[in-house]
Amino acid sequence: MDKRLIAILFCLMSCGLAAQEFEVRSFRLLQNDITAWVNPVKDLNDEACALIKVVGDADFAFSTPLGIVARRNEVGEIWLYVPNGTVKLTIKHPKWGVLRDYKFPSALESRLTYELVLVGPPLKEEESPYPKMRRRMARGVKNRPLSFDLAKMEEGKRRGTKPACFLLASWGVQEHENTGGLMAGIMKRHGVFVHGQTNFRSFATEGECDENGLWKEMDAVPYYKTGVDYSVWTLTLGAIHRVVGLWHVFEGIGYGERKVVWESLEGVRLRNADYSCKGWTAEVGCMVEVRRFAFSVGVTTIKGEYWLPSLGVGINF
Repeated sequence: MDKRLIAILFCLMSCGLAAQEFEVRSFRLLQNDITAWVNPVKDLNDEACALIKVVGDADFAFSTPLGIVARRNEVGEIWLYVPNGTVKLTIKHPKWGVLRDYKFPSALESRLTYELVLVGPPLKEEESPYPKMRRRMARGVKNRPLSFDLAKMEEGKRRGTKPACFLLASWGVQEHENTGGLMAGIMKRHGVFVHGQTNFRSFATEGECDENGLWKEMDAVPYYKTGVDYSVWTLTLGAIHRVVGLWHVFEGIGYGERKVVWESLEGVRLRNADYSCKGWTAEVGCMVEVRRFAFSVGVTTIKGEYWLPSLGVGINF
Protein backbone atom coordinates (compact mmCIF):
# COMPACT_ATOMS: atom_id res chain seq x y z
CA MET A 1 0.00 0.00 0.00
CA ASP A 2 2.85 2.36 0.86
CA LYS A 3 4.58 1.65 -2.45
CA ARG A 4 1.41 2.47 -4.40
CA LEU A 5 0.97 5.72 -2.50
CA ILE A 6 4.58 6.67 -3.17
CA ALA A 7 4.16 5.90 -6.90
CA ILE A 8 1.02 8.09 -7.10
CA LEU A 9 2.76 10.97 -5.35
CA PHE A 10 5.74 10.63 -7.73
CA CYS A 11 3.44 10.81 -10.78
CA LEU A 12 1.73 13.93 -9.41
CA MET A 13 5.08 15.58 -8.82
CA SER A 14 6.20 14.73 -12.38
CA CYS A 15 3.03 16.24 -13.86
CA GLY A 16 3.59 19.38 -11.82
CA LEU A 17 7.18 19.70 -13.06
CA ALA A 18 6.05 19.27 -16.69
CA ALA A 19 3.35 21.94 -16.46
CA GLN A 20 3.37 24.71 -19.02
CA GLU A 21 5.38 27.69 -17.75
CA PHE A 22 5.20 29.99 -20.81
CA GLU A 23 2.32 31.88 -22.41
CA VAL A 24 1.14 33.27 -25.74
CA ARG A 25 1.42 37.04 -25.41
CA SER A 26 -0.24 37.92 -28.74
CA PHE A 27 -1.16 36.66 -32.20
CA ARG A 28 -2.02 38.96 -35.13
CA LEU A 29 -2.03 39.32 -38.92
CA LEU A 30 0.83 41.44 -40.33
CA GLN A 31 -1.12 43.26 -43.03
CA ASN A 32 1.87 45.13 -44.48
CA ASP A 33 4.28 42.16 -44.44
CA ILE A 34 4.48 40.52 -47.90
CA THR A 35 7.26 38.02 -47.16
CA ALA A 36 4.96 35.04 -47.79
CA TRP A 37 3.59 36.69 -50.94
CA VAL A 38 6.91 37.57 -52.60
CA ASN A 39 8.86 34.42 -51.59
CA PRO A 40 6.21 31.67 -51.21
CA VAL A 41 6.97 28.18 -49.90
CA LYS A 42 4.65 25.49 -51.27
CA ASP A 43 3.40 22.31 -49.60
CA LEU A 44 3.06 18.80 -51.10
CA ASN A 45 -0.14 19.89 -52.87
CA ASP A 46 1.78 22.71 -54.63
CA GLU A 47 -0.22 25.31 -52.68
CA ALA A 48 1.45 28.38 -51.14
CA CYS A 49 1.82 28.25 -47.35
CA ALA A 50 0.98 30.76 -44.63
CA LEU A 51 3.94 32.20 -42.71
CA ILE A 52 4.05 32.50 -38.89
CA LYS A 53 6.85 34.67 -37.49
CA VAL A 54 7.39 33.45 -33.92
CA VAL A 55 9.03 35.88 -31.49
CA GLY A 56 10.47 33.89 -28.58
CA ASP A 57 13.18 31.53 -27.40
CA ALA A 58 15.00 29.62 -30.16
CA ASP A 59 14.50 26.26 -28.31
CA PHE A 60 10.75 26.20 -28.99
CA ALA A 61 9.52 23.30 -31.15
CA PHE A 62 6.23 23.26 -33.07
CA SER A 63 3.81 20.86 -34.75
CA THR A 64 0.38 21.06 -36.39
CA PRO A 65 -2.21 18.47 -37.46
CA LEU A 66 -1.31 19.32 -41.09
CA GLY A 67 2.44 19.37 -40.41
CA ILE A 68 5.15 22.02 -40.64
CA VAL A 69 6.32 22.52 -44.24
CA ALA A 70 9.50 24.46 -43.35
CA ARG A 71 11.21 26.12 -40.38
CA ARG A 72 13.80 28.88 -40.62
CA ASN A 73 15.70 30.36 -37.68
CA GLU A 74 16.03 34.06 -38.45
CA VAL A 75 17.58 36.81 -36.32
CA GLY A 76 15.38 37.23 -33.22
CA GLU A 77 12.51 35.09 -34.50
CA ILE A 78 11.48 31.73 -35.99
CA TRP A 79 9.72 31.47 -39.36
CA LEU A 80 7.19 28.63 -39.68
CA TYR A 81 5.63 27.81 -43.05
CA VAL A 82 2.36 25.94 -42.47
CA PRO A 83 -0.30 24.69 -44.94
CA ASN A 84 -3.30 26.78 -45.88
CA GLY A 85 -6.23 26.23 -43.50
CA THR A 86 -4.15 25.45 -40.38
CA VAL A 87 -6.19 26.18 -37.22
CA LYS A 88 -4.14 24.64 -34.36
CA LEU A 89 -0.51 24.71 -33.25
CA THR A 90 1.25 22.64 -30.56
CA ILE A 91 4.16 24.46 -28.87
CA LYS A 92 6.90 22.64 -26.91
CA HIS A 93 9.93 23.73 -24.91
CA PRO A 94 12.53 21.47 -23.25
CA LYS A 95 12.37 23.41 -19.94
CA TRP A 96 9.01 25.19 -19.87
CA GLY A 97 6.63 22.41 -20.91
CA VAL A 98 4.02 21.94 -23.65
CA LEU A 99 1.01 23.94 -24.87
CA ARG A 100 -1.15 21.59 -26.93
CA ASP A 101 -3.56 22.62 -29.65
CA TYR A 102 -3.33 26.40 -29.37
CA LYS A 103 -6.25 27.50 -31.56
CA PHE A 104 -5.92 30.49 -33.89
CA PRO A 105 -8.78 33.03 -34.10
CA SER A 106 -9.42 31.87 -37.68
CA ALA A 107 -7.92 29.47 -40.22
CA LEU A 108 -4.60 30.68 -41.62
CA GLU A 109 -4.62 31.74 -45.28
CA SER A 110 -1.90 31.06 -47.84
CA ARG A 111 0.49 33.91 -48.78
CA LEU A 112 -0.38 35.85 -45.58
CA THR A 113 2.08 36.56 -42.75
CA TYR A 114 1.22 36.35 -39.04
CA GLU A 115 3.10 37.14 -35.81
CA LEU A 116 3.06 34.91 -32.69
CA VAL A 117 4.72 36.27 -29.52
CA LEU A 118 5.70 33.72 -26.83
CA VAL A 119 6.83 34.79 -23.35
CA GLY A 120 8.72 32.53 -20.95
CA PRO A 121 8.40 32.43 -17.13
CA PRO A 122 9.71 35.45 -15.22
CA LEU A 123 13.31 35.19 -14.05
CA LYS A 124 13.73 34.48 -10.36
CA GLU A 125 15.34 37.32 -8.48
CA GLU A 126 18.70 36.21 -7.11
CA GLU A 127 19.32 36.77 -3.43
CA SER A 128 22.02 39.27 -2.57
CA PRO A 129 25.10 37.72 -0.87
CA TYR A 130 25.20 40.69 1.50
CA PRO A 131 22.83 41.04 4.48
CA LYS A 132 20.17 43.70 4.30
CA MET A 133 21.16 46.90 6.02
CA ARG A 134 18.81 48.40 8.54
CA ARG A 135 18.05 51.99 7.70
CA ARG A 136 18.38 54.44 10.54
CA MET A 137 17.50 58.10 10.56
CA ALA A 138 20.31 60.55 11.19
CA ARG A 139 19.76 62.72 14.23
CA GLY A 140 18.22 66.04 13.29
CA VAL A 141 17.71 65.07 9.65
CA LYS A 142 14.38 63.89 8.30
CA ASN A 143 14.74 60.72 6.28
CA ARG A 144 12.87 61.06 2.98
CA PRO A 145 12.67 58.45 0.23
CA LEU A 146 14.02 59.33 -3.18
CA SER A 147 11.42 60.03 -5.81
CA PHE A 148 11.69 60.15 -9.56
CA ASP A 149 9.09 61.87 -11.69
CA LEU A 150 9.04 59.93 -14.92
CA ALA A 151 7.15 61.55 -17.78
CA LYS A 152 4.98 59.10 -19.61
CA MET A 153 6.17 58.67 -23.16
CA GLU A 154 3.63 58.67 -25.93
CA GLU A 155 3.33 55.35 -27.68
CA GLY A 156 4.01 55.38 -31.38
CA LYS A 157 1.01 54.87 -33.57
CA ARG A 158 0.90 51.83 -35.77
CA ARG A 159 0.48 52.31 -39.50
CA GLY A 160 -2.72 50.28 -39.40
CA THR A 161 -4.41 52.81 -37.09
CA LYS A 162 -3.73 55.82 -39.33
CA PRO A 163 -5.59 56.52 -42.58
CA ALA A 164 -3.68 55.49 -45.70
CA CYS A 165 -3.70 57.73 -48.76
CA PHE A 166 -3.10 56.69 -52.36
CA LEU A 167 -2.56 58.49 -55.69
CA LEU A 168 -2.66 56.67 -59.04
CA ALA A 169 -2.19 57.69 -62.66
CA SER A 170 -4.72 55.89 -64.87
CA TRP A 171 -4.94 55.05 -68.57
CA GLY A 172 -8.17 54.21 -70.40
CA VAL A 173 -7.99 52.13 -73.57
CA GLN A 174 -10.79 52.09 -76.14
CA GLU A 175 -11.02 51.44 -79.87
CA HIS A 176 -10.88 55.13 -80.86
CA GLU A 177 -9.86 56.91 -77.66
CA ASN A 178 -6.99 56.72 -75.17
CA THR A 179 -7.61 58.62 -71.96
CA GLY A 180 -5.47 59.68 -69.04
CA GLY A 181 -6.50 60.55 -65.52
CA LEU A 182 -5.84 60.64 -61.79
CA MET A 183 -7.36 58.60 -58.98
CA ALA A 184 -6.88 59.73 -55.36
CA GLY A 185 -8.34 58.49 -52.10
CA ILE A 186 -8.01 57.92 -48.36
CA MET A 187 -8.98 54.84 -46.36
CA LYS A 188 -8.51 52.54 -43.37
CA ARG A 189 -10.64 49.41 -43.72
CA HIS A 190 -13.04 51.48 -45.85
CA GLY A 191 -12.54 54.82 -47.55
CA VAL A 192 -13.45 57.17 -50.39
CA PHE A 193 -11.88 58.04 -53.73
CA VAL A 194 -12.31 60.43 -56.66
CA HIS A 195 -11.33 59.54 -60.23
CA GLY A 196 -11.25 61.78 -63.30
CA GLN A 197 -10.42 60.74 -66.90
CA THR A 198 -10.24 62.58 -70.23
CA ASN A 199 -8.63 62.31 -73.66
CA PHE A 200 -7.79 66.05 -73.47
CA ARG A 201 -9.85 66.94 -76.54
CA SER A 202 -12.87 69.20 -76.86
CA PHE A 203 -14.94 70.19 -79.92
CA ALA A 204 -17.62 72.83 -80.49
CA THR A 205 -20.50 71.72 -82.71
CA GLU A 206 -23.12 73.62 -84.74
CA GLY A 207 -25.83 70.95 -84.79
CA GLU A 208 -26.61 67.25 -84.66
CA CYS A 209 -26.86 64.39 -87.10
CA ASP A 210 -27.84 60.73 -86.82
CA GLU A 211 -25.90 57.59 -87.66
CA ASN A 212 -26.83 58.01 -91.36
CA GLY A 213 -25.46 61.57 -91.46
CA LEU A 214 -28.86 63.31 -91.68
CA TRP A 215 -28.47 66.92 -90.48
CA LYS A 216 -31.56 67.38 -88.30
CA GLU A 217 -31.72 71.18 -88.58
CA MET A 218 -31.50 71.13 -92.40
CA ASP A 219 -33.26 67.81 -93.13
CA ALA A 220 -30.42 67.04 -95.50
CA VAL A 221 -27.41 64.70 -95.73
CA PRO A 222 -24.25 66.71 -96.45
CA TYR A 223 -20.97 65.26 -97.67
CA TYR A 224 -18.57 64.50 -94.83
CA LYS A 225 -14.84 64.29 -94.47
CA THR A 226 -13.41 60.81 -93.78
CA GLY A 227 -11.94 61.72 -90.36
CA VAL A 228 -14.00 61.45 -87.15
CA ASP A 229 -13.22 63.33 -83.92
CA TYR A 230 -13.82 61.97 -80.43
CA SER A 231 -13.83 63.65 -77.01
CA VAL A 232 -14.35 61.81 -73.71
CA TRP A 233 -14.37 62.81 -70.05
CA THR A 234 -15.66 61.17 -66.87
CA LEU A 235 -15.64 62.10 -63.18
CA THR A 236 -16.60 59.55 -60.50
CA LEU A 237 -16.75 59.61 -56.70
CA GLY A 238 -17.11 56.42 -54.68
CA ALA A 239 -16.06 54.04 -51.90
CA ILE A 240 -13.14 51.60 -51.58
CA HIS A 241 -12.96 48.58 -49.25
CA ARG A 242 -10.17 46.25 -48.06
CA VAL A 243 -11.36 42.70 -48.84
CA VAL A 244 -8.50 40.40 -47.81
CA GLY A 245 -4.80 41.01 -47.25
CA LEU A 246 -3.61 43.69 -49.67
CA TRP A 247 -6.59 43.43 -52.09
CA HIS A 248 -9.26 46.12 -52.35
CA VAL A 249 -12.44 46.68 -54.40
CA PHE A 250 -13.97 50.02 -55.30
CA GLU A 251 -17.17 51.34 -56.84
CA GLY A 252 -18.31 54.84 -57.71
CA ILE A 253 -20.83 56.99 -59.58
CA GLY A 254 -20.57 60.34 -61.29
CA TYR A 255 -21.07 62.15 -64.60
CA GLY A 256 -19.43 61.94 -68.02
CA GLU A 257 -19.73 62.56 -71.76
CA ARG A 258 -18.52 60.97 -74.95
CA LYS A 259 -18.90 63.14 -78.07
CA VAL A 260 -18.48 61.86 -81.63
CA VAL A 261 -18.07 64.71 -84.16
CA TRP A 262 -18.51 64.50 -87.95
CA GLU A 263 -17.30 67.37 -90.11
CA SER A 264 -18.86 68.25 -93.48
CA LEU A 265 -16.84 69.28 -96.53
CA GLU A 266 -17.95 72.88 -95.84
CA GLY A 267 -16.29 72.71 -92.40
CA VAL A 268 -19.48 72.39 -90.31
CA ARG A 269 -19.01 70.21 -87.22
CA LEU A 270 -22.01 68.09 -86.20
CA ARG A 271 -22.47 65.97 -83.07
CA ASN A 272 -23.52 62.43 -83.99
CA ALA A 273 -26.38 61.84 -81.55
CA ASP A 274 -26.56 58.07 -82.14
CA TYR A 275 -22.87 57.43 -81.33
CA SER A 276 -22.53 60.05 -78.59
CA CYS A 277 -23.78 59.76 -75.00
CA LYS A 278 -23.95 62.00 -71.96
CA GLY A 279 -25.22 61.46 -68.41
CA TRP A 280 -24.65 59.34 -65.31
CA THR A 281 -21.42 57.37 -65.02
CA ALA A 282 -20.58 54.24 -62.98
CA GLU A 283 -17.20 52.65 -62.21
CA VAL A 284 -16.07 49.36 -60.58
CA GLY A 285 -12.65 47.77 -60.15
CA CYS A 286 -10.03 46.36 -57.81
CA MET A 287 -6.70 47.57 -56.40
CA VAL A 288 -3.72 45.75 -54.87
CA GLU A 289 -0.87 47.15 -52.71
CA VAL A 290 2.70 45.90 -53.19
CA ARG A 291 4.98 47.57 -50.63
CA ARG A 292 4.55 51.32 -51.30
CA PHE A 293 3.10 50.83 -54.79
CA ALA A 294 -0.55 50.44 -55.80
CA PHE A 295 -2.00 48.92 -58.98
CA SER A 296 -5.61 49.05 -60.17
CA VAL A 297 -7.82 47.74 -62.95
CA GLY A 298 -11.39 48.86 -63.56
CA VAL A 299 -14.09 49.72 -66.06
CA THR A 300 -16.23 52.86 -66.46
CA THR A 301 -19.53 53.17 -68.29
CA ILE A 302 -21.61 56.15 -69.40
CA LYS A 303 -25.33 55.26 -69.16
CA GLY A 304 -24.45 51.65 -70.06
CA GLU A 305 -23.92 52.73 -73.70
CA TYR A 306 -20.17 53.40 -73.63
CA TRP A 307 -17.58 51.27 -71.77
CA LEU A 308 -14.01 52.35 -70.97
CA PRO A 309 -11.55 49.83 -69.39
CA SER A 310 -8.67 51.44 -67.45
CA LEU A 311 -5.41 50.54 -65.71
CA GLY A 312 -3.69 52.49 -62.92
CA VAL A 313 -0.35 52.60 -61.14
CA GLY A 314 0.75 54.83 -58.27
CA ILE A 315 1.85 55.01 -54.65
CA ASN A 316 0.24 54.70 -51.22
CA PHE A 317 1.47 56.59 -48.18
